[in-house]
Amino acid sequence: MSWRLLISLSLVASCSRPAVRAPTDDSSPEYLDTIKVEGNRKLGDNRLVTGLALRRTQKRGRALDPYVIQLDADRIRGEYLREGFFGIAVQSRLERKGDAVTVIYAVDEGARATTTVEIRGIDDRDLNEDVRALVKLRDGAPFDYAVYDAAKRPLLIAAQNAGYARARLEASVYADRAANVALVRLDYDLGPKCTFGNVEITGVSSELAAAVRARLRFAPGDSYSTRALIATRSTLYGLGRFSTVEVEPETSGLDAVVAVRVSLAESSRREVHFGGGFGIDPLGYEVRGRAGYLITGWPFVLDTSTIELRPAYAYLRTGEFQPRMRALARVERQDLFWTEGKGTVEGGYKYLSVEAYTTYGPRARLGFGTPLGTPRVHLEAGWGIERLAFRNISPLIDPALQMELGLDRIARIGTYMQTVSVDLRDNPVDPRRGMYLELRTVEGTRLAGGAFDYLEVIPEARGYLSLHTLVLAARLRVGAIAGELPVTERLFSGGASSHRGFGERALAPTVSGIVDGEVRHVPYGGVALVETGVEARIPISSWRKMGIGGVVFLDGGDVTNTREQLDPFDLHWAIGTGIRLKTIAGPLRADLGYRLNRTGLEDPSPGSRFAFHISLGEAF
Repeated sequence: MSWRLLISLSLVASCSRPAVRAPTDDSSPEYLDTIKVEGNRKLGDNRLVTGLALRRTQKRGRALDPYVIQLDADRIRGEYLREGFFGIAVQSRLERKGDAVTVIYAVDEGARATTTVEIRGIDDRDLNEDVRALVKLRDGAPFDYAVYDAAKRPLLIAAQNAGYARARLEASVYADRAANVALVRLDYDLGPKCTFGNVEITGVSSELAAAVRARLRFAPGDSYSTRALIATRSTLYGLGRFSTVEVEPETSGLDAVVAVRVSLAESSRREVHFGGGFGIDPLGYEVRGRAGYLITGWPFVLDTSTIELRPAYAYLRTGEFQPRMRALARVERQDLFWTEGKGTVEGGYKYLSVEAYTTYGPRARLGFGTPLGTPRVHLEAGWGIERLAFRNISPLIDPALQMELGLDRIARIGTYMQTVSVDLRDNPVDPRRGMYLELRTVEGTRLAGGAFDYLEVIPEARGYLSLHTLVLAARLRVGAIAGELPVTERLFSGGASSHRGFGERALAPTVSGIVDGEVRHVPYGGVALVETGVEARIPISSWRKMGIGGVVFLDGGDVTNTREQLDPFDLHWAIGTGIRLKTIAGPLRADLGYRLNRTGLEDPSPGSRFAFHISLGEAF
């Protein structure tokens, strides 16, 4: 007899019994005080009691109903059946003490059934191995209905990914109570092995339709695969031009050739956005605004043009008010040179204050990005030039240091930039396993139109390991610059996404002194950097369907004036803890770091032990 049939008979029997109901008016003297379960060793009290109807009776102080007591006994029995305890027996009894009644369920669990898996209808040896690998229940292992139920959909998709587009799967569980065995039977009707046929694209035309066709992850004649359909849908959404993407195969017939319809709806071509906010940083308080205009398909079909303005007004801790501003105009071209190649042309102007100075001037950039054979490997390359002037130089930066840093003259910086990244993470926003590798190089050269010759190299590695619900994450980032270095390119560490024992940009070569009767520390950056860190990410609970988690971390790092001064065995170290709220935009996090060493007068942020950070997105 099948397990599902056993449960059905049990419920019918209880339903056919005449319902003897106790009075339910508020005048009833008795009330339900406690619900207890006895004899349960394998399943905990919370799991068995939480979903019982008697809990509502208890909360409302209502009189007991024998009908509900019996239904809840069947619910407890059902929990055990789903775990493979086919010999489960549940008896109920009442204990009274005055007007208070305790309902006690006595459980005789019996032995848990073991699993036997039988796969029928597959002659394809490779597919048979794939299916067995997906069945998490091994022969002889304890039966678990939740594991079996979760595997049914992937088991069907495995057949479809092997080319059997019209495959059908009937999965069932048979309970052999005498042998205490749960027989999991997977009956496949594979149908013919299929290939992709004609692809019809609707909703777009001309050059945009050609861009869509070039992004299909399959072609007519290829072996059918659900994986290819999902990858196509993801790639088309990544183009950023569509509000709806449907990639639907025609699987209702019996033909071995499967046609596909790609239905698209373009998103709005024009977008105007406004925003604002309030920020606190080591310099002071800042009110920010943001306004932008975006138009897709202009000046050409595959182009996206953007104009953006980010004004701000800051009140510095020195008592000064200071404007800040960034303006940017950008045109991005999809499918430049080849499919998924993206070109960028941008120009802008910035007026920006940092601890040591205020810089302002125009900038321009040309960029190109493309995957290298796979979406997981990406190349970015570009040329940039900017002309920067300086003002509001900190009084702690004396004339000799100003000259050394180049703050006494206009800086013209021309660079060539390259970044190669390898992303093997399971989820870029909230990774649980995998790794991310990146190498960034910048060559400042007179050949690029600048007045400086230098080389900057920054490699980075991140790794993630999932241990059940816990995630361990680690990173290492190093950097070095050689040559004639412009002050705006110097290296800094410290902050929510680097070293959490320091404030933003505070871990760097620094000058200290008294200004207007107050001690101030002004970082001006270095030429060599190392950052490392490890953290454990721990789920705690949830709130309004958003996960809540905590972290504990250890961060280390240093930034020095010369490469020779950088000692990887004498880093600044900090431990800390934090909390995460997982929103749709990424984890909203708050972290508190505590410095363990190097807090003397000769170190950055001397005497400061704690740093608090609020940010969006994981630290790495």
